[in-house]
Amino acid sequence: MDTDRADHHLEDALANLHDAGMLRVPPYVAAVTALAAVRPGSIGEAIDWLQQHRDVLEKAYAEAKAGPLRVSELRPEMRYEPELAGLDRSRNDHALREKYLFADLVGRASFFQAAVYAITGIELSPSDAELLDQLGVANIAADQRAWPMAVTRRVAANGGGLAHALTAGYAMLTSPVIAGMAAADCARFLREVRERVSSGERVPAIVDGVFAQHRRVMGFGRPVVGPDERCPVMEAIAKKYGRDQGTHVTLLREVEAEFVRHRGLKTTAAAWAAAIMSDLGFSPDGVNAVSTIYLNVCFLAQATYSSERAIVERPPADPG
Repeated sequence: MDTDRADHHLEDALANLHDAGMLRVPPYVAAVTALAAVRPGSIGEAIDWLQQHRDVLEKAYAEAKAGPLRVSELRPEMRYEPELAGLDRSRNDHALREKYLFADLVGRASFFQAAVYAITGIELSPSDAELLDQLGVANIAADQRAWPMAVTRRVAANGGGLAHALTAGYAMLTSPVIAGMAAADCARFLREVRERVSSGERVPAIVDGVFAQHRRVMGFGRPVVGPDERCPVMEAIAKKYGRDQGTHVTLLREVEAEFVRHRGLKTTAAAWAAAIMSDLGFSPDGVNAVSTIYLNVCFLAQATYSSERAIVERPPADPG
């Protein structure tokens, strides 16, 4: 890592710790906010980095915890024009992209329409918003045997409480092989296929190349659990709302046929989310983010359910 980049990572880590300290975030979770800014390559590197910077990290946290509360500050290069959002005190309203919450969205948009607008900038029609709403219903899969749900339960069931359980569960979403990250990878692949097909290539040849290169593409094949029972339901929902013949959905069917021919790998819910949302104009990052809306419900359900049935007494809150 070059020196300038390392310095910026440390600066951001200290800023994260400062904000965490002001809000009385527990120290171990505050350390996670610092590590997220640095992203060490291994557990050993993470431990080494924490030890190397222990004094300055502890100082940043302690000073913020003892100091006055104030708004957070960002490095100049992280301030965007136009900004995503902000409180406009002159109007007593919140700017959001090119709109205002109270003036333009409250009473005019559903929560899902407003959420997707905030995340992607796309203004969904009522029909498309209902489509995504129903896809969300089909994806409330909070099975405690799923890895993120198991991690969430362990913390909540041991008295960790809602926020701590969610922190642990959300950490699992950094995995590239599950949930929103997998959907985003599939969305990028479908865009690649679309562009290559428009240049004259054929889908069978493209997928042949994927297997020849031993390339891993998310959204095809579901190890351990088996075929994804959500796929036919999601396809039926897309058909109901007239979104079953879009460019990316059509490509997905062609690509799936080739993955089945090669290895018997059928699509997963991540692939259908990627295709449908791509046809709605979402970027891969948008696909990831909107898919995570559905997962929020699963995490919250699992954390609440497990916390209410905790196997140990919850520790008293830190008076700070």
